[in-house]
Amino acid sequence: MIDKNNIIPGQVSIFDLEFVKQKEPREKLKPVSITKSKGNENKLAEIINLYSSAAARIVKQVCGALLVELEDKTLYFNPDGVQELELKKDMELMPADEILVVNQDRELNSLQLKKLEDMHVNQYIKRKGDANIIITFPGKTIIINQRGWVLEYQQKPRYHNDELFITEMAKKSTDLANNVTEIDKNITKSVNEDTEFKNDGNESGDLQVGDKVKFNYDGPQVGNITSIYNNGETVNVVWNHKHTAFYYKCVKKIS
Repeated sequence: MIDKNNIIPGQVSIFDLEFVKQKEPREKLKPVSITKSKGNENKLAEIINLYSSAAARIVKQVCGALLVELEDKTLYFNPDGVQELELKKDMELMPADEILVVNQDRELNSLQLKKLEDMHVNQYIKRKGDANIIITFPGKTIIINQRGWVLEYQQKPRYHNDELFITEMAKKSTDLANNVTEIDKNITKSVNEDTEFKNDGNESGDLQVGDKVKFNYDGPQVGNITSIYNNGETVNVVWNHKHTAFYYKCVKKIS
């Protein structure tokens, strides 16, 4: 038997040790699933319906917020449908932003087309309502904005099938205007190569915004011209909720 009185100073007796009861294991926490509120989705839907006819465009950002662009400003609604900010018009968009409503399109400029030509790519994306050129590569997405800046993103773009343009890049030319025209001809080549209107009497000056025209796009179609550029050689046509650029000789005015 051990005598507590004979313990050498500095030693610890087993009688001095505190008995610690083993704690029971904690209950394993169940994972919490986060679901989107239907109430918030309804609020965003109400905002879209309210501004769909008056807005130049409505964009759902990748973060879930809404951008409602009006004549002179852009309203910012957070994902809960609460308006928080008034931003400038023509806000820059990211590739993963979703364009929901478009009443005013954005056209590309010659600087962007020149940058595109220099990159020697075979296809690019031009979304209706977006002034950026979008080019996809494995693992990244490139944007050419209207300033000619080339920006890189690690996100996949959101776009419609008719917003993807496949083109044989135009031959180099010292005349940039002619070069831009050649690019536009090649853009429309793929959708008009089967049957093309041979309308020698159709001069570029005869076509005007608002004209009803017929053309071939996977078969005979009828649409309206929404804009004309490149000295009248390129026309934008809308039909059946589709929007595409055509070389002016590929469409025929309906009287």
